[in-house]
Amino acid sequence: MIDEQLLTQLEELVNSIDLSVIPYQKGNSIRIKHFVIRKSWHGYLIYDTKENKQVTSYYSKTAAVAHVHCCIHKQNYSVDDIRRLDNTLSKHHIDSLFYKNTIETTKDKLKYDVAELRLDIALHHTTDAKAKLMQYILG
Repeated sequence: MIDEQLLTQLEELVNSIDLSVIPYQKGNSIRIKHFVIRKSWHGYLIYDTKENKQVTSYYSKTAAVAHVHCCIHKQNYSVDDIRRLDNTLSKHHIDSLFYKNTIETTKDKLKYDVAELRLDIALHHTTDAKAKLMQYILG
């Protein structure tokens, strides 16, 4: 048997949450309130359905969701930092792809060691930028 007090607390919690702010996927897009995020061949495009126009585009899905989250919560001062983190993430992600390819194809030991070290650095920067973007989404 479910405790009545627990049931009322759960009901109050569910009723207090604005469900329109919770992201959900519909088809090939992510919808958050009146914003739509769509993947394209050059990144993630953000559309505002109220104004019926494209707002901006980002390299990563995490940055696009963080941008929408900041726009919904009127934190426009964070958008420049999100753009900087997205540029950092894209640069180091592309670098990591290059270093992985170098490691797979090189026969030179020195080149292999240098690429392996740079791959570790690029992966660290990518992970760090993604973690900072996640703080905008969750925080």
